[in-house]
Amino acid sequence: MEERTSRPCATSVLVASMLVSWLVLLPGCYGAIVEFRRIEQLEGAATGSAAQTGLGKVLAQVDRLGTSGNGTQDNAIANHQDIRYSTNVTLGEKSYVVALDTGSTDLWVHPPTGDSLAEWNNTNIPLELRYGDGSYGVKGMIMQAPFRMGSYNVSSQAFLHATSATVKGLSEIGVEGVMGLAFDRSIASPINQAVKAKFGQNTTWGSSVLTNIFAGSKNTSNFVAIDLARTDDLEDTAGGSFAIGEYADQWAAVKQAPKLVQYPKGAYRWTTLMDGVAVDGKALNVSSQIDGAPEGSVVVLFDTGDPTALLPTKIQEGIYEKVPGVVSFTQRGVRVWILPCNTTTVVEFTFSGQKYPIHPLDLSTMSKEVAVSGANHTACFSSIGGINNLGGNEFEASLGDIFLRNVYSVYDFGDGPGGEPYMQLLAQTNSSQAAAQVAEIRNRTMTGAPPELPPAELLKKLMDEDPTIHDGKEVDICQVSPPPHDTEAIENLAPREGPTEGSGQTTPVNRDSPVVIALLVVSVVVGFTALAFAVFNYVRIGRLERRPVRAGPHYVTASHGGEGSHWTARGEAGTGEEYQRLATPSLHS
Repeated sequence: MEERTSRPCATSVLVASMLVSWLVLLPGCYGAIVEFRRIEQLEGAATGSAAQTGLGKVLAQVDRLGTSGNGTQDNAIANHQDIRYSTNVTLGEKSYVVALDTGSTDLWVHPPTGDSLAEWNNTNIPLELRYGDGSYGVKGMIMQAPFRMGSYNVSSQAFLHATSATVKGLSEIGVEGVMGLAFDRSIASPINQAVKAKFGQNTTWGSSVLTNIFAGSKNTSNFVAIDLARTDDLEDTAGGSFAIGEYADQWAAVKQAPKLVQYPKGAYRWTTLMDGVAVDGKALNVSSQIDGAPEGSVVVLFDTGDPTALLPTKIQEGIYEKVPGVVSFTQRGVRVWILPCNTTTVVEFTFSGQKYPIHPLDLSTMSKEVAVSGANHTACFSSIGGINNLGGNEFEASLGDIFLRNVYSVYDFGDGPGGEPYMQLLAQTNSSQAAAQVAEIRNRTMTGAPPELPPAELLKKLMDEDPTIHDGKEVDICQVSPPPHDTEAIENLAPREGPTEGSGQTTPVNRDSPVVIALLVVSVVVGFTALAFAVFNYVRIGRLERRPVRAGPHYVTASHGGEGSHWTARGEAGTGEEYQRLATPSLHS
């Protein structure tokens, strides 16, 4: 992938103060939908440049999830609304908090030091999972143990016991692993591949957790349903529920929603076609850059691991240019919009002819610490990112929390034997009611906050004080291509290459009753601060410029392994151990 620039991209000093908001982890909440509550934000020590500013509420530094950890910019730029949904699972007799991810398949845990592993069966299959540019990941041994989640029991489940992990942003917030909710197809599951390679193609316990649950409980429909609940002020996501094989009663109408077939067929992630975007009822022109995609459509990934949303730049620009009173600026070659905080613009995404509006509040992110002309001001900035070539030839847009908290979403692995996977959505946001709520909600949120300046006035002041900020209408925009040294692991744990579907039975499961599992939520909310000369930037700039192509791990064909070999081994220096290396494709291929 080449980076096309029409002018040199400006570089500026970025400073962000971190606000870490912890939501209560609720152990053993199974069998019912549970609403989550917030607890007070906990103050802590800051690190890096954020601590040096002395401005704003500076709390504990949390790295971007899955960053390379080189320390060059991580202290200055972090995710806004960095939310991870997790639940408790039990392996043997030990319970672990694992993140739920629709973008990956396998289960891995990194237990605390000293945990007894007596009930785990060591397969003696070493495995190293590396992501992004290969600078971080997890490695350890594939284990086998009884698995339990709520009332579901798998008698024998394969998982990776990570003895070392360099993926940042998990253990720091109390998450001990990842459980994938994507497809159990060939290369999508490195664990299953490795187990079958050693124990035979008919081995079943190497399959994913969901595959084993569905196969072992014939009365359970093979779908999962996710509800992302909002906070009381509607500005954020407070929690939600994760259901296996059943629907929440209040959203049962989703059963009649259109079935959004997986595209491309046989893919290993939850991707489908979006056939329209409208702003206040006015349709935008949409077209796909992916080979073979139908005209007038965009290939979209639904990703619970993405707290925001990313769209092709033309669509992003088309949305924000239609918001009344909006202005834009560029900094570091990336375009950001300043919106009136009380904007009532409604954006609708269309799937299979059905329109799904997002709340006007979701179009912007509020900052109460924009320092300009010697005073703090409140401002609202664009929350939807724009980037081209996001997922190579797999998908070109990611709809994460910004979209998914406006719908009840169902991910169905297919009706009956050989059935095609599909997704279903039920709108939870009423566009008319949402627009009417904005003024009351935003006015309440802004009570006691610094005053808001009109966007045009704020932009003029920013440009007067910072030469790296330019009017968005007057400066060419750099093509945003994420460099290979920065990645987001939770969103990139799925393989990149399209596999073929495997076969085989799965491990029996004992199921007592339907289960709706409450999600445990950790929210990392990123704020703003400023330096002496109002050095300013929006957190989304860092997210866009550093966003990776979603390149996950895959097996490297071994030149010495004979025809049909899908992995290569290498010796770990000084240890004598051999690891099945999961390499990452070049971002420039």
